[in-house]
Amino acid sequence: MTNSSSTKLIIADSEHDADMLYASGMFVPDPFIAVEIDGCWHGLLSPLEVDRARKQSRLDAVHLDSTWREQSAQQSRSGLAAIAAAFLQDQDITRMDVPRQFPLGYAEQLRSWGFTITPVDGSFFPARAIKSEYEIRSLAQAEQLTRKSMQQAEHYLAACSIGNDGILRDAESGKKVKSADVRRVIETFLIGKGAMPAHTIVACGREGADPHNIGSGFIRAHQTIIIDIFPRVLATGYWGDMTRTFVKGKANPEIKKLYRTVREGQDIGISMIADGVDGATIHRAITAHFDHQGYATGMVRGKQSGFFHGTGHGVGLEIHESPRISTISDILQAGQVVTVEPGLYYPGLGGVRIEDMVVVRDGGCDNLTRHKRHLEIV
Repeated sequence: MTNSSSTKLIIADSEHDADMLYASGMFVPDPFIAVEIDGCWHGLLSPLEVDRARKQSRLDAVHLDSTWREQSAQQSRSGLAAIAAAFLQDQDITRMDVPRQFPLGYAEQLRSWGFTITPVDGSFFPARAIKSEYEIRSLAQAEQLTRKSMQQAEHYLAACSIGNDGILRDAESGKKVKSADVRRVIETFLIGKGAMPAHTIVACGREGADPHNIGSGFIRAHQTIIIDIFPRVLATGYWGDMTRTFVKGKANPEIKKLYRTVREGQDIGISMIADGVDGATIHRAITAHFDHQGYATGMVRGKQSGFFHGTGHGVGLEIHESPRISTISDILQAGQVVTVEPGLYYPGLGGVRIEDMVVVRDGGCDNLTRHKRHLEIV
């Protein structure tokens, strides 16, 4: 067999693997095989999927995998790695690159049969970071649904009354309101619109001091409520992502200052987003503003406090992808879609985070979120 230095191999389903979805352009719930040879993508699919793939996928060539399955059986081999091996042997290929998340079991099988498998260091598809206009429209659609679901949460909170114990009461049932009740309002709306929510954050008061605490307790008046919504549109696979922080009732001066500082920090970040700008420079500018306002980052009584996460991340076929806006240098490029989500968190008080999703452009950015920022809901 001869070697090809331009062969890539993916074995995965495209429901959960963004690289396979990017390569194939269609959703397939079960793992299948995609091979790139000299710039041409071949898909090996089962009889259940092959005809649909020929009509719907972006693969350059679609093959029924039965032929290669039969060949592998003649060699007393079975499974997807064996099918891929039979196809590759027929193409006289022994070397290929695979994604970093390529299953170890498949890699060990292929190596035992004489193939050289090299995991790619970094992104398997660097081009994924730069979005096409179609992708930007898909992300804008996802963010529009996210924005509307946030409005549903705001309307629900506005309709709630405040009990004598400070806990919100549902406008219809009169029952005490928990995070799960607000989450249900958001997620029911999204599911009805063809978007799949996942671990929507509704964290009130002290729960908000942990950025990824989804919230489980009662929703109380006059305390911060962080709502972070990040649904995936089922038809396209693209994600929305936005966060707002509210107070039902009146915020005290300490919370108002915290909110104002985070909002100013986000303004700084959004104003600096542009092609060619280093994300680390943006992150440092926001951190410096927080420090200047008296909100230093560090440990308080053994818990993280202040601004201890990145400013933003890329969004696309994955909710977190390249690039990053953080302490590590990463130069932004036109066409990337990133979040800008500074936050401040303090045990005992709670937290504030505000997040928008923007498209990096020459000389600036376009905001896809386009949703007002306000603290108090009366």
